[in-house]
Formats: sequence, structure tokens, C-alpha cells
Amino acid sequence: MLMISALSAFGQLTSINFDYLTVNEAPKEPIGFLGTGASIHHPTLPVYGGIRLNNAAWGIRAGYYTFGYHAGAILPLTNKFNVHPRLMFTSGGGAESNDGSGWFITPALTVEKEIGAYTFGVGAQYSYVSTGVITGSSAYLSVNKSINFNNQLEKPAHVQLFTNAVLSPINERGNSIGFIGVGARAFQDWTYQSVYLTAAVTDLGGYMDVYGGYGAWKQSGPWRLLGEVNLGTGGGGRAPAGGGILYGAGTEIQYHSGPYFLGTSAGILKSFDGPFYFSFLGLHLGTELNFDSRNSSVPEFKTSNLHIENSIRTYLGSTGFSNLGIAFQLFKKDWIGLRGESYWAFTDGRGAYAEGLFGLRLQPGWGYVEGQLGAGAGGGINLWNGAGLAFVNAGLDVPLSNIITFNPKVVYNVYSTTPFPKWGIQLGLGYKIPFTKT
Repeated sequence: MLMISALSAFGQLTSINFDYLTVNEAPKEPIGFLGTGASIHHPTLPVYGGIRLNNAAWGIRAGYYTFGYHAGAILPLTNKFNVHPRLMFTSGGGAESNDGSGWFITPALTVEKEIGAYTFGVGAQYSYVSTGVITGSSAYLSVNKSINFNNQLEKPAHVQLFTNAVLSPINERGNSIGFIGVGARAFQDWTYQSVYLTAAVTDLGGYMDVYGGYGAWKQSGPWRLLGEVNLGTGGGGRAPAGGGILYGAGTEIQYHSGPYFLGTSAGILKSFDGPFYFSFLGLHLGTELNFDSRNSSVPEFKTSNLHIENSIRTYLGSTGFSNLGIAFQLFKKDWIGLRGESYWAFTDGRGAYAEGLFGLRLQPGWGYVEGQLGAGAGGGINLWNGAGLAFVNAGLDVPLSNIITFNPKVVYNVYSTTPFPKWGIQLGLGYKIPFTKT
């Protein structure tokens, strides 16, 4: 965490990466994982650090997700070719796999070719999951795209950030299923791309999905109509979702008032190689903004308020366990901050447990109180039923520099669908990504 925070304190060159690897699970068939990461690069050294999400896409373990960190170096080999060693440490599990405590370590090495802002890599990796049942080496494929925030964007980005509350009245299980989550969209003149992360909170505890969309939109006064096709991964909670790949389509109508909007949506998602499917009706509350690397059309969402915290969250007592986590604060006005957070178990046999939380923080100075509401399931907790969680916490946000803060807090669970540890402690390092020049 210290290394990632240190890199973040200096870097304005970022990159997004996608990769694919397979890991054997004896005596079952291999699990194919798609990985997505975001990195921040040192301005002078050829090193970087960042966060990543692995999700099962092939095999029989739909719903196996891990979250964590990666770090690496990009070493020039010849003109436009690089050698790229990378180390990844994540935690998670699911889909009734042999994930044990959940930690998942992967060293990898690729040779990459630069083509404009992209690099394409081919190499090999070795992975080991805590129990030793899931382990092995394979080919490793990667695609990276760099974004340089030292330069002004050619045109301001047009984006939406929003929350999801979703009900599935018709699905493979024959019961109504509720989901909550978050999403984002990036708009062009008449097309857009979207990304969603949702988790079940009723009937299907342990299920989550991550998927993207590509679509078209049309504005008429305050109303906007959107339609898209979707592709991604999902599973868990005993949903018969095969290897994990999902596809589908959806539509949405939005009403805009200033920078904010209310949307209602409908659609369907279906497993590629399993019988699982669900229709959905959604309600979305969000904001729309235009920004470049220095300014935002909505002051509360300006880039200087982008605060990221990585941490270890430990629940205490005989049933306690520890989690890797990350929190994002983007909205800030006076004492009030809104946050999105996620935590993934890596100890005490709780692999596959994960939380997704919305947070409201009141912080007049170094001290703060906050409330968190969301869902958590897996690793024997909140399985196959409701997965609601609510916390009230208190902590400190102590500045170590103009960019880095130390964040200890006490965590108190005020509600869980099934028995859950009441108290916890959390230690984190927060940092502001310096999208603007100093």
C-alpha cells in the first residue's frame, strides 16, 4: 500500500489494462480469468502501481472474483518493444471453489509491442491460491492503454456517475431478486460506453456481476433515451451461470435537472453457457459532468476532490476476519463526502466474501463519523438469502503530506441479514491523485 500511495503522490500518467490467464483447479477443469486494472505511473522511473479485479469467464466457476493490487516495471527492449514484469496480489473467491482464505498471488512476464497509446503483450504467468488446490502456469495476454493527464484532453470528457437499485421480477430462479450497485457512462456525439457493478441483496446472496455496454443515445429537452448491448461476467450465490460470461441488452429513459438525473431502465442478462438469466427493472440516481484534466462542470466533483483510500479492514471476535479494501471519494461539499467502497476477505477461510458499500462521511476536520450501507456475502456469510449490511464508524484522517493521509477507524455493524461480527478496526492510507499540475 505504501508503494502504491507513493507512486500516486507523483504520477499523472495513468493506464488501464486488460489481461487473460488460466489457473488449474485439481481435479476440476481450468478457470479462465479476465483481469481489469488501473495504474498510476512514476513520472521518471519505469515503475507503476495500481488496483485490479479478476473475474472468472471460462470453466465452471462463474462468480469467482478477486480484488487487490498490482505493481510492475516497463523496461525498454528495443524501439517500440518492452519487457514487462508484473506482480499481482488479490483476494476473493466464490462459486464454491477451493479458494480457502482467498488470497491469490500471480507473478507474470510479458514482451509488449507499443502501438500509439496502446501496448499488446504476450508472455507467461504463475498463480497460487491460498489452499494450493488452485495453482498453475499458463500463457498470459495483456492490453494496456495509457492516458497522460499532464496534457489537456483534446475535448472535455462527458460522463455520468450513478447508483443502481434493481429488481428482477422474471428470472431463472422464479423468485424476485433485488440488486444494488454503481455505474458510469462516457458519452460521444451519439454513442456511449457504460460499466456496471451490481450485487444481489435478496434471495441470491453471494451473486455479483461486472459488465459493460455499448449503445446510442438521443436527447430531447430534459429527456434522454438510451439503448445498449451488454457483455461481462457474473455468478455466485449458486446461480447456474456456467463459466461466468453474461450477455444481454437494455434501455433507459432519463429526466435531467441541472447536473443531476433520474433514470428508469429495463433489460435482460443471460449466461453464455449456463441456464441462468434475469430480466431487470432499474432506478438510477446520478450526476452528469464534463471535465478535463483540471476542471469539472460540477464543483463538487472537481478532480481535486478525487480521494482514494486503500486499507485493511478487520472484523473482531471468534468469527472475525480481515479484508483488503478500497474506497473512492469523488463528491465533496463542505463537511459532506460521498464514497463508494469495496472489501474482499483474505484470512480465516473467508475467501469469496466481499462487500460493496455506499458511504456518507461528515468530516469537519481531522475527525469524522460516517455511515455505510450496502451488501456483503460469500465465505459462508449471508449466502443464498438477503445480504444487507449497515455500519456506523468513527475515525481520523491525519495528513502525512499534502497528498497522503493516515486513516484509522473503528467500525460498528448495526445491521446484517445473518449473524455478523459487531466490531472492527480499519487502517488505511488515503491519497489525492494529482490530476492538476502543481
